[in-house]
Amino acid sequence: MPLFIILGKLTDKAIEKMKEVKQRDDKAGQIIKLAGGKLISHYYTFGRYDFVATVELPSAEILAKVIIEIGKWGTVSTETMTALLPEEMYKMALEM
Repeated sequence: MPLFIILGKLTDKAIEKMKEVKQRDDKAGQIIKLAGGKLISHYYTFGRYDFVATVELPSAEILAKVIIEIGKWGTVSTETMTALLPEEMYKMALEM
């Protein structure tokens, strides 16, 4: 299953409602699960991004639906990258 890294920033709306952060995180995890995916890791960070999450989802199309659904809350903006495990890269390199 494809692996994605999501870099996120909390909006002012999210900051104003920080007491609800756990509920939002739980709801996001449920959306990922219902989409056939798995939340691998989730960290809050300091610096350019406020959080980093690693998720497995069936496809980029499903990822887009998840991001749009969570984005409707108005509490985050995200940047997403597709990730490959080193073994996947090694295999691709040998096939070149």
